[in-house]
Amino acid sequence: MESIFAPFNCLSNFYFRFESANSKITEWSDQTGIAMDQLRYVLCLFMVYPLALIYRKIPSATFKHTIDVIVGVLIAQLVLQSAWIHSFITSTITYFLLCTLPPAYAPVCVFIFNFSYLSASHLYRLYVDYMGWTLDFTGPQMLLTMKLTSLAFNYSDGKQSQKGAKSHDKALASRQQFAIRQLPTPIQFYGYVYNFTTFLAGPAFEFREYLDTTTEIRFRHKNAIQRPSNAFAVSKKCAIGVLCMALYAHFGSMFPISNFYSDKIASKPLFPHLWTLYLTLLLVKFKYYGAWKVAEGAAVLANFGFEGFHEDGSPRGWDGINNMDIIGFELSPSIRQALRAWNKGTQNWLERYVYSRTNNSLIATYFVSAFWHGFYPGYYLFFLSLPLATTVNRLAYKRIRPYFVNGKLASFKWMYDAAGTFASVMGMLYFVIPFQVDFSPR
Repeated sequence: MESIFAPFNCLSNFYFRFESANSKITEWSDQTGIAMDQLRYVLCLFMVYPLALIYRKIPSATFKHTIDVIVGVLIAQLVLQSAWIHSFITSTITYFLLCTLPPAYAPVCVFIFNFSYLSASHLYRLYVDYMGWTLDFTGPQMLLTMKLTSLAFNYSDGKQSQKGAKSHDKALASRQQFAIRQLPTPIQFYGYVYNFTTFLAGPAFEFREYLDTTTEIRFRHKNAIQRPSNAFAVSKKCAIGVLCMALYAHFGSMFPISNFYSDKIASKPLFPHLWTLYLTLLLVKFKYYGAWKVAEGAAVLANFGFEGFHEDGSPRGWDGINNMDIIGFELSPSIRQALRAWNKGTQNWLERYVYSRTNNSLIATYFVSAFWHGFYPGYYLFFLSLPLATTVNRLAYKRIRPYFVNGKLASFKWMYDAAGTFASVMGMLYFVIPFQVDFSPR
């Protein structure tokens, strides 16, 4: 096994360090009891806010790309140490493939290469840190895999459009909003890869979003550049993120993951038992909600995520890169809607580049999603159970819901909605628990 993972060990020993910064972080870690890797991660999530405020004022797109590369690599080095080199290797090889392969074949090759590299990374983590919670390079690498594969498909779609593909092809027509007709320059490409507001925790948005924002095309309305205020959107996202982090920090230890294995919890009556497990899993999710929302806020502060203008010139909003609808997920009336509310960036990527390109195959989509997450058995139990749940959901929506909408039972629709929400919450609780359980022999 040592020989198999030797390349990863070699790369992990390629160092240049922030000695003074790490010394201070070590001191804070000792004082607060927060693990160093988590403390570095959280500090960088907030550190990018003042940088994003400066970034949005820069008029030159090329200068913005340069700042993204420099600051993104420095943040990656501080948080991931030398393991940031994995992102450079995969992105550089991807760019080489895009430059040399025919656009029609490049997406598949890029997809296979990046998934192979990501899989090797997941296996390496299984080998060195099984069921560990250390924040390493695999998290950002998962985000980067989405960005690189989507870019490859966007470039291929743009080239097919240039060659005169039939416009009546609805699938191709729907892809044109993200298509790019020219290969990005190296500085554009690496700026997108290392965009410092999203490198660590996402959201992983489309290259078209990055390009249109940095060039300010997104803010053009009636031949003039208009920059609506995003202060409320930034404040809201950041506040939600901080609240989720605070709730996890304060209550997380009261509802440990060990509750899933506790005989004491299992011996409780049904509803107290379910309530305890629900709160345990909710607090685990708060850890992710916090990071995602804080990262979203920084990205919006840098002007990403603007949804454009209405005809009258009023702004549509700043939810273009919204990664998580917390209320929509936690109180969803159906499994299908819950999945759409969870980790939207990943859901959009799966829908655009897996589901729609595999003849709408749910099995293929959920399998790729599990494969993308890693190789813990719980991932496959979760994602390969979802096609059945989604199918049942669709049948209920088609055959039962009409009775409560326009039929004789319309006055009881509130009961139907309440039952659907309860079933959805309990169903997701059942499906998601394997994500967290330890499959080690006991």
